[in-house]
Amino acid sequence: MQVIEKKQVAKVRRRASQSLVVYDLNTRLPMGQVLDMSERGMKIMTEEPMEIGKKYYCKLPLEKKIDGKKELFFDAECRWCRQNHNTGWYDSGYVLRFSSPQYAELLQKLIRGWMIDQISRLNPKVKKIVPGKRRFFKKIATIQIF
Repeated sequence: MQVIEKKQVAKVRRRASQSLVVYDLNTRLPMGQVLDMSERGMKIMTEEPMEIGKKYYCKLPLEKKIDGKKELFFDAECRWCRQNHNTGWYDSGYVLRFSSPQYAELLQKLIRGWMIDQISRLNPKVKKIVPGKRRFFKKIATIQIF
């Protein structure tokens, strides 16, 4: 598997707008809950500390189908893990690798959907934005924040 490289694109992490659980395909057990994701990484919350440097083969079931897919598959290498003293659980960060560009595109669409959900919650007056209609920035320009 390879890291999908981008040309000097800033890593923008998006907080998950829905409760998503990542599963380890080797053990078939839940690893933890997704806190945020970018195109190249994710942060999850786990009950137990995760082994730094270990590669996990993961499945992320999707709440809604994206391009006809119900699940997203990827490899995740743990880069760091530390206890969250507020919750007592562990936060851990991962670099993501995809077996095909198709799964990387699914993740991009998932993250884009989270961004749209966040905008809709911040300003409920904005009509539902439909991804792929190329009206996204036009809609953002009409948002009155103050």
